[in-house]
Parts: sequence; C-alpha cells; structure tokens
Amino acid sequence: MRIRASATACPTAVLVLVLAGCAPGGGGGSAAQGADDTGRAAAGDVEVTACRVDDELRWPAATVRITNRTATTSNYVVQIAFEDGTGRQVTVGVAAAGPVPPGQDAVEQAQGTADPHGPVSCRIADVARYASP
Repeated sequence: MRIRASATACPTAVLVLVLAGCAPGGGGGSAAQGADDTGRAAAGDVEVTACRVDDELRWPAATVRITNRTATTSNYVVQIAFEDGTGRQVTVGVAAAGPVPPGQDAVEQAQGTADPHGPVSCRIADVARYASP
C-alpha cells in the first residue's frame, strides 16, 4: 500500500490504517493481512458518478458509488487520480467506506489537494477491498 504525502495525509493515513485493522492497539500486522483482494475485481465495485472542481477551494472532487458485489461485508479504500486537460495527474484523493453489506451501496467523496487551473477528469487509480472484522 502506498501513502502519498500531502497536507492532509495524516488523517487519510489514519483512516486507511483503521479500515485495514491496523489502528494502534488494534491487532497490528501488515495492511495486506486482511485484504481479500485488490485490483480488477474490487475496482469493478467502484464507479465515479461526479467529477468537478470545487468552486470555493478550487480543488478537484469526485463522488464515487461503491457497490459490494461480494458475499461478505467489506470495507473499501479508493484512490482517485485527478488529471488535467493534457492527461497529467495533478493530485490524488481518497474515499473510504465501510462496513458495506453484500449487495449494498455507499456513496463517498474523494478530495484532491491542488488547484488544477482548469477542468479535470477523474480516474480510479486503486481500490482495496477488505473483509470487515
């Protein structure tokens, strides 16, 4: 798991660790221990439903719909790449949801932390799905 440094990395990192079951005093182990899968299967559970630049902050934001298509209640961590008109990645944002019961949806927001100086597109860069404890 990669954690990118930014002005808001600490709250995001803590959220990722808590969802992965690695909170201080909470079982320990590596973040990969509890991950039932990543990549294509989990990415199929995520859809970007809105992608825009926030009018006040001038930072990009994405709305993602996460649908748990497994038979197990799961937690999700979704990384969104925000790209400018040339396809250059400007910033990334993270959305997390959980626990999401089988067959249920969660709608979450991913927020970038840089002004793209114009319109953006949103791309799902990474998805991790973890079975809920």
